[in-house]
Amino acid sequence: MTIAVDRILYLSIGILACLVPFLFGPYKRLLISFMFILLFFSLALLRSKDVSAKYQKLPIKQVIAFRFRVASTPLVKSKSYALMGEIVNFLDYQGRWHKTKSLGQFYLDKKAKLPQIGETYLSTIKLQSIRPSAFPFGQNWPQYYARKGIYVTAYLPSQSFILESYSKEFSWRLLFDRWQKIFVEHLHRGLQSDRNQAVASTMLLSAHEAIDFETQKTYAALGAIHILSVSGMHVGILWMCIQFLLKFIPFRGPTFRFLNFMIPLCIIWVYAGITGFSAPVLRASGMFTVLFFARNFRFNENSINLLSFTAFVLLVWNPLQLFDVGFQLSFLAVLGILLFNTPLQSIWTPKSKNFIISYLLESIWSITTVAISAQLLSFPWILFYFHQFPHVGVLLFANPFLTLFSSLSLILGMLFLTAAPLMAAWGFMSIYHFLAKIFEFSLNCLHDFMFWVDTKFHPTIPFLHWESWMTYAYYGILLLGILWWRIRYVLLLKIGILLLTISVLVYQWGHWNALKHQQFAYLAQYKGMPVWLTIQGLKAQLIGPAQMKKDPPWIQSSISPVLAHHFVRDTTLVFWREEINYSWHWKGKLFYFAQHAKMKIPKVMDVLVIPSQLKRDVFKGISYHPTAKWIWTHSFSGFYLHKFNETGYLPAKQFALDSMSAISF
Repeated sequence: MTIAVDRILYLSIGILACLVPFLFGPYKRLLISFMFILLFFSLALLRSKDVSAKYQKLPIKQVIAFRFRVASTPLVKSKSYALMGEIVNFLDYQGRWHKTKSLGQFYLDKKAKLPQIGETYLSTIKLQSIRPSAFPFGQNWPQYYARKGIYVTAYLPSQSFILESYSKEFSWRLLFDRWQKIFVEHLHRGLQSDRNQAVASTMLLSAHEAIDFETQKTYAALGAIHILSVSGMHVGILWMCIQFLLKFIPFRGPTFRFLNFMIPLCIIWVYAGITGFSAPVLRASGMFTVLFFARNFRFNENSINLLSFTAFVLLVWNPLQLFDVGFQLSFLAVLGILLFNTPLQSIWTPKSKNFIISYLLESIWSITTVAISAQLLSFPWILFYFHQFPHVGVLLFANPFLTLFSSLSLILGMLFLTAAPLMAAWGFMSIYHFLAKIFEFSLNCLHDFMFWVDTKFHPTIPFLHWESWMTYAYYGILLLGILWWRIRYVLLLKIGILLLTISVLVYQWGHWNALKHQQFAYLAQYKGMPVWLTIQGLKAQLIGPAQMKKDPPWIQSSISPVLAHHFVRDTTLVFWREEINYSWHWKGKLFYFAQHAKMKIPKVMDVLVIPSQLKRDVFKGISYHPTAKWIWTHSFSGFYLHKFNETGYLPAKQFALDSMSAISF
């Protein structure tokens, strides 16, 4: 593969050099375009080669200690700091240090000091591979992290690591991170509510703060989760504010044109740096940069070309972004707006003799068409990744108000962040707190409206079944509909209707087949305890530990995909009782869940489920049942594995649920 990439790269550079003498001929413009294509193609090859060879896997079974450098801004969780660390070397069992370059996802005990980007730590904790999703049809976590170069993870208690060195080199990323912390401190100082502090920090600065699940669920239910990430909407409002302020510059001429270009450009890219250069921010900042350049130097503007150019440059810089969900949804939503918003707006023109009513109707209709057009291309990917979607009627009703409240909050938030450092430095604390109260009032209005809609209408449609073939069918029907609308060729409409009919019939056949014949069971684990899921027809029963109820994000990310895949609509939740052992039958097999080894255990069974807290007692009563299939909720350490092998009572088959996805029966 490396030889092939090198050959293509050298060939591209050679063609590029051969085209230089022809730049002064009649096909100058065509040749320049072709040269730019080859140039960017060569850069993309270089960058993809660099990214693919940058990080490597670790032989984790040989690692007894390792050093890592903090490579990302820590996310403050309830009990830990989540961060990405770059492993620079490791110590093996022979006492030798090996240089390496690998990434890991680490969770540092919150008892320690908040880590900073660039700091180096030494740890003796055991590294683990990225675990798969607890149930099938969910996110493929090993593949997801591997595309980012991350292959290992670990939780680091406070006594298992030490800080070795601070970062002494200048880094723009560290500088932006410090500026972000300063602004976050002002938000925490000015806002009273914990929810508003977390939402404002995330919404305005992409700060890694934990927002409670209920708030996140409400944003997602109303299709407003994009408000919680800095995106084109934020950059657009910032650009409008800058343009408004530049109108007060008293002079015009070449100097003004230069300032009108450079000042917004610098502010937007500094803001992009403070917010962490996320995919939506880079997309918006890149588009606005090219747009500024075109307008100030009087070039033709083409929005789709701007979007394509921005996506191309970002993928040249980091090709792995193509697999990022945020990158995909961000560009699809903007492309949908560019393609469909104008035709949708032309369908109806609000008219009223009253100027105010006419303006309100036009604004509401404009916001509604933007919301619809943004969903037209991203809709199938939202279903594919999240298996839920806001109810269309509630979404259209709530969207104008959400846009109003969120835009107002963004403007007031940016005003507060701009003025807060100056007001604090000059001692104008009364103005400081006044601006903070206005900003918090706008956030309270936004949240009160969202929680009211969520409680009153329950807008989310959960467990939506979606498969890959449906995405292709959807885009095919959409394309045929657009072509028919433009050229009014009846055959295209008939093909589209036929494709839609076939898709509906295939879906209904799968739904009917699930209703009549579906019978599955899955055994997984949650924090060392088994989770038993049975599906019969369109109904499911989930049995697990009581603490699972307090972790709705795990249920949504792990259980929802498998329920959506099986067309489930009705789910019953039951919890294990801690004081007893359990036995049950499924498809002719006897399952036994041993919570207490001292209790009487059947002599004959097919599947024995052993939780993690029973490892100390496993060498007593349970070890006398070698004929059953043994399923551990947690893998054995080397010490327990050696001790277990000494007993001689080894089962014919044994599995560890924490190292694999759920076992199906």
